[in-house]
Amino acid sequence: MAVVDHWIWMLVCPILAYFIGAIPFSYLIAKWRSGIDIRQTGNKNVGGLNVMMRSGFIWGFLSGMLDFLKGLVCLIIVLYVPFNDNPLAGLGKYYEITQHQLIYMFVAIAVILGHNFPIFLKFHGGRGVAAISGFLLLTNPLLFTAFIITTGLVTVITGYIRPAQVVAMFVGVPIAFFLNFFPPWIVNQGLNSTFFLGMFTLGISLTILPKYIKPIIDAFKGTEYQMGKKGVDFKEEDTSDSNN
Repeated sequence: MAVVDHWIWMLVCPILAYFIGAIPFSYLIAKWRSGIDIRQTGNKNVGGLNVMMRSGFIWGFLSGMLDFLKGLVCLIIVLYVPFNDNPLAGLGKYYEITQHQLIYMFVAIAVILGHNFPIFLKFHGGRGVAAISGFLLLTNPLLFTAFIITTGLVTVITGYIRPAQVVAMFVGVPIAFFLNFFPPWIVNQGLNSTFFLGMFTLGISLTILPKYIKPIIDAFKGTEYQMGKKGVDFKEEDTSDSNN
């Protein structure tokens, strides 16, 4: 099979991935099933959890799965396209990275940006957790497992859900730089590099961070939603803003 080796793909693939990521499944399903604008109700997040709270478990689960799959499918396609797997020049052995790995990473970041800042909804999107879960499951199931376990533990210990997710992502970054285990589909396509896995995890973690700054600040203030704590709303914005 001929190698797809042209720099233009490093632009085209992420652009296409952004528009796929920007498909607002949660918004569309909530609008179709309940006639509501998910951006104006509940926690105002364009994600499966908010749909679940407003339109029922099945539709929320479906929304989350579609968000999970849109990122997963994009990366599966990139994984099996024969992009150039030769290391880029000028880097040491540990720091070697290929065009294939860069496109894979850029596509993942673009999907998250599309989901979190969709052009179709005036850049009001979700947080990208479902998409990131798909990325980690495909790229390194052990890292995905660590993400789920860490999220669960931090949530149980602190009661905070949203801060737990971002903590789990950044806990996974140093692990990724040393986790020298990869599934066969990653090895067979030449993406099995701990440096690449670390950079990939760092890249997607930094991409979701802007959406988590407010929940983290609210957690320190004691105003972030906490399981079992009464009088704290699970909202994206102050109630004064929601009326504008």
